[in-house]
Amino acid sequence: MVAKAPILLVNSNQRNLQLLVDVLEKEGYDAIAAYDYPTFDQAIIQEPAPKGALVDIAGFDSQIWPRCEQLRAAKIPFLVISPRQSAAVQQASMTHGAKGVMVKPLIIKELIGIIQSLVEE
Repeated sequence: MVAKAPILLVNSNQRNLQLLVDVLEKEGYDAIAAYDYPTFDQAIIQEPAPKGALVDIAGFDSQIWPRCEQLRAAKIPFLVISPRQSAAVQQASMTHGAKGVMVKPLIIKELIGIIQSLVEE
């Protein structure tokens, strides 16, 4: 199977991050894992650049938003994953360039479909 577009996965919980990596790799994607700001920063500038990103904001502080701005500037479409439904998170996500917000718990089949549409834009 030929690897699909590289997808950046950002999650401060390394166990959850590995679960996401496993799911995406099973679907044929090249998953790039970032669990802290330094690995996130490196992933944004690596070659080949990610074709999309999933950013789980749980466990990160407000410094997550400038990184989201870097994704937007690099023309890497991304979705924010939030631990709960929140108008403030929805507003901040869209303001910083997110294509949308998904609320946990994630439904894997739905997630894969959204990733496919995200990287095909």
